[in-house]
Amino acid sequence: MNCGRSILGQVSVLGLLLAAVVMAFVAPARSAEIKLGSSSDCQILLNGPIEAGDADRLAAAFDAVPSDGGHVTLCLNSRGGSYGEGLRMIELVLKRTNVTTVVDQGAECFSACAFLFLAGNTPVSEDGEMAPDRTLDVRATLGFHAPYMKDGAANESPEANPESYRRGVRAIARMLEIDRRELFPRGLLAKALQVGPDYLLYIDTVEKAGVWSIKLKGYRPPEPLTDAMLDQACRNKDIWTNYAHSFLSRAAGDPDEFHGIRQSDFPEIRGSSEPIRLVDGGYRLVLDLFGYEATNNCIVDVFEDAQGDIHLSLTMLPVEQNAPDAGQLASDIAARLSDPYSLELVSDPAWYVFAPETMLSTIVAP
Repeated sequence: MNCGRSILGQVSVLGLLLAAVVMAFVAPARSAEIKLGSSSDCQILLNGPIEAGDADRLAAAFDAVPSDGGHVTLCLNSRGGSYGEGLRMIELVLKRTNVTTVVDQGAECFSACAFLFLAGNTPVSEDGEMAPDRTLDVRATLGFHAPYMKDGAANESPEANPESYRRGVRAIARMLEIDRRELFPRGLLAKALQVGPDYLLYIDTVEKAGVWSIKLKGYRPPEPLTDAMLDQACRNKDIWTNYAHSFLSRAAGDPDEFHGIRQSDFPEIRGSSEPIRLVDGGYRLVLDLFGYEATNNCIVDVFEDAQGDIHLSLTMLPVEQNAPDAGQLASDIAARLSDPYSLELVSDPAWYVFAPETMLSTIVAP
């Protein structure tokens, strides 16, 4: 399902933002169940509506997880709840760091839960720099919820209530203040908070996951691979890296607009549709015309490990630089197979080969 047009289309963007934070997260009658999981895939489970006191319960769960200095996985299954409590939980996750957020198979994560999902993070430097660490199973549902008004308030503009307006301003400021490292994609926040009261902005395509730094799992291996698919992978990585901030700024119903630029600004997908043939467990393809001024090459390496799994590595380099040694890349990947976080440093997700508009529901693993 794609996001639809809001019935508040004539309301200002700021008004929509205020309405979103003031009225989107209506507190339910009972709080979430927060408990320890039985595997490293889900060390903490949050299930149910988010209500006052859940941040304290989440903090207690974090304290109860055996700590070895590694990542803690937080699995989410909630249709939302209290925005204020959600902010406290987000702040807790960002202060703790090394928290992987997951929406697992069959789970739903909306509204306050979706914003909590965005707080998943991993340190990438000793000076406190962090990168996003959030994973969506393609068999799950993740949706960002805009204004949800109680009966009797549906026709009230946020500007009509000065106190609600001031609370909304403070709430928006608090969200941005908490996210000082900008883990939350600004394009996603802006788009999600402009969606109307009766709709959700679903993360339902390969493009939305890629450009907003959401990892995917539960998808089928993209086989057989072709040169055209590898060119698509390079295109995806290039655009998602360089043009992410303008993503979804295009007008609704304009399919040719791509991340604030035109699809026609790029060459057509190139290469054969015939399956590639690995030689000694590897395959390399060098493609040109990437980067801001089309001055980079994309060096594609495909490797097959001892278990028969395929790994993809996409290296963007200026045309005058030499390509990395394929044998060394293969050795680096083989040495990191047991450490997913280390493996990500030398490889790229296989789902990058899918076309941007590919619906996640169509690539579910059998």
